[in-house]
Amino acid sequence: MTISSELLRRVRATASRQDWVLTSSQLKSAGADRNTVRRMIRSGQWVPLTRGSYWVGWDDRGPSLRSRVRGTLLTCGPQVVAAGITAGRLLGIEGLPRDDGTLHLAAPPGHEIRSRPGVRVHRSAVPPSARMTLRGIPLTTPARTCADLLLQLPRVEAVSVLDSALHLRLLSKPDLLTIPAHLSGRPHAPRARTWLGLADARAESPLETRVRLICLDDGLPPPVLQWHIPDPEQNRSYRIDLGWPTHLVGIETDGKAPHSTPHALYQDRFRQNRLVTLLPTLTLLRFTWADTHDPPSILLPLRQALGCP
Repeated sequence: MTISSELLRRVRATASRQDWVLTSSQLKSAGADRNTVRRMIRSGQWVPLTRGSYWVGWDDRGPSLRSRVRGTLLTCGPQVVAAGITAGRLLGIEGLPRDDGTLHLAAPPGHEIRSRPGVRVHRSAVPPSARMTLRGIPLTTPARTCADLLLQLPRVEAVSVLDSALHLRLLSKPDLLTIPAHLSGRPHAPRARTWLGLADARAESPLETRVRLICLDDGLPPPVLQWHIPDPEQNRSYRIDLGWPTHLVGIETDGKAPHSTPHALYQDRFRQNRLVTLLPTLTLLRFTWADTHDPPSILLPLRQALGCP
């Protein structure tokens, strides 16, 4: 089924400004009546997102996260914003749980919107100072988002989120000091406040954060993150993810994506050989994500290298 080129032009002109999403009223204003909308949905050219909003894009992968959030918020009114895990994803924060497709929104108590399959509504007043707009989508600020996630996530994931937000410069150190105010009076706030002191902007991945917490929880000396090893001959320096310089012990965390290509494997070997040349007594341990599910596989060789009983 096709529609007139002029109608299609009007639809796309508006949709292109809001992540290829239109509301029923916007489609009507563009000249698409109910029968046209039904036929476009049946043909698979348009996708209903929620009651009253439609994705009219043409990406084979379907609606993006931004499109799904936009479609939902366009029908909710200005008091509702993306929050929690969804806000974190929109901001680009790493360390979040696997995406199950659920959108997380914050709405003030008494608002008519309700949770439903695919949408979880958190009843929480979000003052103007705790909200922002990111390319047209209203959401909680990084500080408020991190505060919400501290209350919703387990400790390791919560600290990973803080590390990522700091590393990405979504949060500054002064911003971090405002998080307790966002936690005040909310369930689990005392527990969440104790995790703030674990945040470290130098952590470059959730895997680094997890390994660091395993070391700290075992009572080992705090590692130096991004330990710099100068290489005067090559006029450069190398960085080791976590290190104990006085013991000449380091840990490299090998995430699957960055270290799985043939070129990356070659670079890793060259780098490790160069580090051992620069520091002949260096002990460099390498761990993967799977190792974090079995802490002794990390702690036993590390304690031996550090000379800890």
